[in-house]
Amino acid sequence: MSRRRPVRGRGDSERGSISVELAVLTPIFALLLLSVVAVGRIQNSRADIESAARSAARDLSIARDPTAAIGRVRAAISQMVNVGSPGCQTLTFTPTITPETVTVVVGCVADLQDASILPLPGHMTLTATATEAIDRFREVTP
Repeated sequence: MSRRRPVRGRGDSERGSISVELAVLTPIFALLLLSVVAVGRIQNSRADIESAARSAARDLSIARDPTAAIGRVRAAISQMVNVGSPGCQTLTFTPTITPETVTVVVGCVADLQDASILPLPGHMTLTATATEAIDRFREVTP
């Protein structure tokens, strides 16, 4: 009869400790992963909104008639941010046109409920503002 010798540094009292450690750490890693997914959703939506605001301000600043171009620009940014998706459920678009500048404020409500099972608020409102100088050398309508 031979008796098994314990591995150096690991006695019989530590048998099965790796299983316990894994069972304790798995939920922590899962929460970390879900947090990364939620933050990624927010940052992606924020980047889309900022891009839409810059694009809308630029489009209005080079338009022959900025006031008449508002509807076309609103439709373009709605398509750009994919309104109705979880990243942007509703869109607000507020242009301010002066003789020298165009300022656009774009807002979006992002849905966070389906992004993770973390206790996050259901919705988050994201806004972005962009200002462009009116292009003095654009072709003006007679």
